Amino acid sequence: MIRRALPLLAALAATQLSSCVAAAIAPLAATGALGTKAAKGKKKPSAAKPATTPEVTVGQGISATPPLLAPAPPAAEPVAPAEPAITQAAGNPAAPEASADDPYAAMASYVLTQAETGRTSKARTSALLDQRSLIQVPKMRACKDQRGAVLIDLDPGDKAFDLDDPPSPAPGLAAHLRQIRGTGTAVVWVAMLPESNAKRLGTLLKATGLDPLGIDRVMLLGPHETRKQEILDRADEDWCVLAIAGDRKADFDEVFDYLRNPDGPVAIALEQFIGAGWFLAPPPIK
Repeated sequence: MIRRALPLLAALAATQLSSCVAAAIAPLAATGALGTKAAKGKKKPSAAKPATTPEVTVGQGISATPPLLAPAPPAAEPVAPAEPAITQAAGNPAAPEASADDPYAAMASYVLTQAETGRTSKARTSALLDQRSLIQVPKMRACKDQRGAVLIDLDPGDKAFDLDDPPSPAPGLAAHLRQIRGTGTAVVWVAMLPESNAKRLGTLLKATGLDPLGIDRVMLLGPHETRKQEILDRADEDWCVLAIAGDRKADFDEVFDYLRNPDGPVAIALEQFIGAGWFLAPPPIK
């Protein structure tokens, strides 16, 4: 069998990040491995030797192994072609996929699972990226002894949430949040608004039914803050962030705003966290 490993990270500082971030991040190393295994035994004249099958592995992501091609069966006994075998790596547990009817279902299922795991294990991992790990292999920050929380980003795209728009909550989200709160997990709303708007935003969330009791936390821009990443960093001090929901990848970490190549090796390496802590969903209120 031939085994190939795709390079995850290569020349991040030189080619993947803009100059303002590249100065703080060293180039990433790319590695590869190639090995072969010879078949033993005598070759029988009547037996066809099956072709070797490549296996591709990307970081902690998904390994895909296409099926071996078997000799063609007799015409009287047709055999349906085998489906490619897709396996989920141990470091990235499979999560339910979001649907158009209920885009927050996958997030809710993941948070409920993580909340249950937190009761039996002290080792918890945050959904906030450890930016120092970008010089090697991206990983999440370790949680301390904090209460679990889910962050839900309110901003549509790269614009700040508009308090003057008539609010319309995402269908099904309120029910998911009730389940999440029932585990003791906090619901935290994030928006690029000044902290002076916290009370007004809390009233709006209550009116939409997304926070009917007015018990959720709102995290907005503090004094002298201008970036959402500063809000995320503050959240890391107060909570073990189990998951983040947003409508763009930069809602998870600002590194996505500085990638020169959105399809480059750094983006590929970060893709493993989509569905495993990071959840893309439409704005919860629009």
